[in-house]
Formats: sequence, C-alpha cells, structure tokens
Amino acid sequence: MAMPAPVPPPPSLGISTPPAAPYPTLQAITTPRSSAFRGDWGLKRDLPLSKSAKTTYMRYGNLDTIEHMTTFESAHDDVYTLRKWQELDVALYPPISENDYNMDSSSFNPRSTVFDEVKPEAYKWRYEGRFVKGMAPKDLREYIKKEVVPRKDEFYDFAARRQRVDKVRRNYIESGELVSQAQVEEDAEKLEIEEVDMMKLRADHQYLERLVIDFLDIPINKPPSTHPSAGLHYTRSNAHVYNDPELGPQEHRKEVPGRRLGRQMGGQLAGIGGVVAMVQRNSTRTPKNEDRFVVHKYRPVKAGIDSKGKIQLAVDQVVPPSELYGSTGFRYLANRKIVAQDAATRQRKEATDVILQQLLNPKPDR
Repeated sequence: MAMPAPVPPPPSLGISTPPAAPYPTLQAITTPRSSAFRGDWGLKRDLPLSKSAKTTYMRYGNLDTIEHMTTFESAHDDVYTLRKWQELDVALYPPISENDYNMDSSSFNPRSTVFDEVKPEAYKWRYEGRFVKGMAPKDLREYIKKEVVPRKDEFYDFAARRQRVDKVRRNYIESGELVSQAQVEEDAEKLEIEEVDMMKLRADHQYLERLVIDFLDIPINKPPSTHPSAGLHYTRSNAHVYNDPELGPQEHRKEVPGRRLGRQMGGQLAGIGGVVAMVQRNSTRTPKNEDRFVVHKYRPVKAGIDSKGKIQLAVDQVVPPSELYGSTGFRYLANRKIVAQDAATRQRKEATDVILQQLLNPKPDR
C-alpha cells in the first residue's frame, strides 16, 4: 500500500527540540488485534510485542533507520481527538479576510444584477503565488526580478481582458438585465481590444491592487498551514437543529463537560475534549481558586482553524442556578417559592372572605 507523505511541521525558531505540532503530521494506522499480538503491522519488520500488544493506533516515522530500526509511536492522541470532535459536531468556519480581493467588482455592489451560475467559494486556502508580506526585502526584490518582471506583457493582456469584462458587467447593471457570468465573459470577448492605460490604472489604487493580486494569485493575509477543515469536520454550517434521541429537536446544542484552565487577556479558558476553548459567556460569579477538578457544562458556539493550524473554539458556559444566584442559590429559590405560595394563599383567603361577607350580609333588593 502507499502512505501519504508527512505534513511538514510548523517552523520553529528554537535551537532545542521543536515543540509538538498543533496538527497531525503522520498518518495513523491500525491492525487487527490478532496481528497486533504478533507485532505484525504490515511494515518492513515486526514491532516489539511489549508495545504492539498494548497499542491500537500507531504512526511510524522511518521504516529503516541507519541502525536498522523502525521508529514508531502511539497515535491515540490524534485518533481520539478526532472522535471527540466529531462527537461535539461543531462545524469549522474558514477564516475569511475582511478585504476579499478574489471577487469581481460587481460583488461589491449589494444590488448587482449579475449572478454566477456556480457560486465559487468565498475563501481560498491554497495559492499559486507566494506570501509577499512575509518575505524579506532581499527575497522580495529577487521575487519581483525573476517572477514578476518577465510577466509584464502577460499582465497587460490580463488587465485588458478584465477591463472589458468590467465594462460589460457595468452596462448590464445599469440596464437591470439579469445575465450569467458566462454571458458577461462571452460578450466581453466580442469587444474591441483597447490598449491599457497604466497611468489611469495607477490613479485607481484599489482597482490596480485587485488586478495585481488576482494576476499573481498571492494571499493577502498569511495563508493557513492546513486545510480549513483540518480533516476534523466537513459540515459547512452549524445552522441545524440538534435532535435528541429521547426528547426530539432541541433549541440549543447538547452540553459537554469541561474544566476551567484559568484566565488570559482575552478572558476565561476551558478544556473541552482535549481542546483549549475560549469562554464567551461565563458564570456571573467565578470562584476565587480555579479548581481544575470541578467539571462544568459548556455549549460549543463556533470553531475554526487559524493560520498556524490550531483549533480556535468558542463556547458558552451553562450556568446552573446555584452559581447564578451565588452560594445561597437554592435557599434563595426556595424562599421565592415559599413567598409565591404565601401570596397565592393570601389571595385565595381574601377572595373567600369577600364571598362570606356577601353571603352573611346580603344587600336588600330594591
């Protein structure tokens, strides 16, 4: 069988052993238990029985080192993290930049009459060009000299074609006629090719910047290290109702257990399913000592993968009445119930007294 190539780990500036990658870099494999007790994992050589018999999932680095050994380690952390995340059932939202330069000029108009037959993704995670903002000045000059300057004539053709497309789209928008993107491009090909006026383009900095970015296919923000889903979940949205097997459709998502991990500048942190989450809505009264052994209930809200490949999870804490009303919460609730019962009893007694007075002292008929 063929195994996928290892994913490159994130760069590290330290001179010591680099920290563990926030995402899996090696494929996890498994074997039947009957084969695991014999050390047979389908590799070049059998693994030690003391480790093989106790391991269900494993990942290997080198099949044959200079010492004629196979390097391997347990992969339970990655496999069970995947299972716990699938049990949370939280969709991963892709990081969308504030200025999406991969759109045409019509997409900036909310009342545009030009629509696409197949709507493209609103984000990209893989680019042909390099991340220019993260390049050193020397590398940037070398990049412009070798990869940008030789494509000067090609850029003129690209800019001329884009201007024709924008002109046709602008005419359809002014007329209010509904057309497809394919029709716009077909009509643009029939127009006469005009020479690109670079002085006029340089006067419109925003339009020229979009042209350069689309032509070179370079990212605006730092591109992510992994796929936007990171292989954890492929559901595109959380806009679905959680269906409890006993109670049916629920208004909120199911609660998950977690523990408090302390505070940072952004707020309260909690550990949920092996992931450090940011608590958006916390209890009104936080205990003085952050006891990590106390289990609290949380409700996942939103999640995503940042540019470094780390999971960004936001949750709300489900606040029980005891924390909502302080240490005397149950006593407070009980007193409120007693007061409500006394008020209802008093109202019934007053109504009974009014009826008795009417019976004992009837008004004479006129």
